Amino acid sequence: MATVSQNIFLTRKEKQRCVCCGKRIPFGKSFIAETEDHKGTCFACSPFLGYSLLPAGNAAMTRRSKKHSKLCGVVLKWNQRRKRYERKGQFVEEIAIEKARLECENDREARELKNKKAAIVREQKDKVYILNFANAIRNKYPNCPQKREFKIASHACEKHSGRVGRTADAKEFDPQMIDLAVQAHIRHTETNYDEQFGKGKRKTEIRSDVQSKIESVLNKWK
Repeated sequence: MATVSQNIFLTRKEKQRCVCCGKRIPFGKSFIAETEDHKGTCFACSPFLGYSLLPAGNAAMTRRSKKHSKLCGVVLKWNQRRKRYERKGQFVEEIAIEKARLECENDREARELKNKKAAIVREQKDKVYILNFANAIRNKYPNCPQKREFKIASHACEKHSGRVGRTADAKEFDPQMIDLAVQAHIRHTETNYDEQFGKGKRKTEIRSDVQSKIESVLNKWK
């Protein structure tokens, strides 16, 4: 029988109440529901009481422990900077974790070799992607300084940065994403944007102050 999965949110709202016991669920505590905006239960009233938390980070352990557990509670925490929920681990049965650990020990060397090969392939693909992103910048901004497109692409497409180059639209070379990457570069290298922080101005004001300079440089580069 397939494992039943449920979401467990580490709440970012104080208004949540358990539909079973009626108690308020404090900020940062576990709330079991389809989404955080739906009704749900506190951890004490959930079927995960007595289950063990397996932290995120080991894909093989995550996959295998879920397979061996009757229920799987996926723990999600809101990332304010990235404006999204991120997986922090999962609650599964303790025996499922033990079974997964034995399986991982038995084929550890084979998986390590496979992961190394996969990492090489990903790195090669990422280099090609950055090169193509740079070419897209050069095609749209043919007058930008020589080789500047590679610097812009490398920064915008840096892994795990959350920058515009890692978005799904950017990977399709959406013109708007190209524009945003170039504008961000100009903002930090061709204006006094960074120097204005700490002088009592809000970020929106500072951005507004340098926008005309950004537009001027963009027009020169097109």
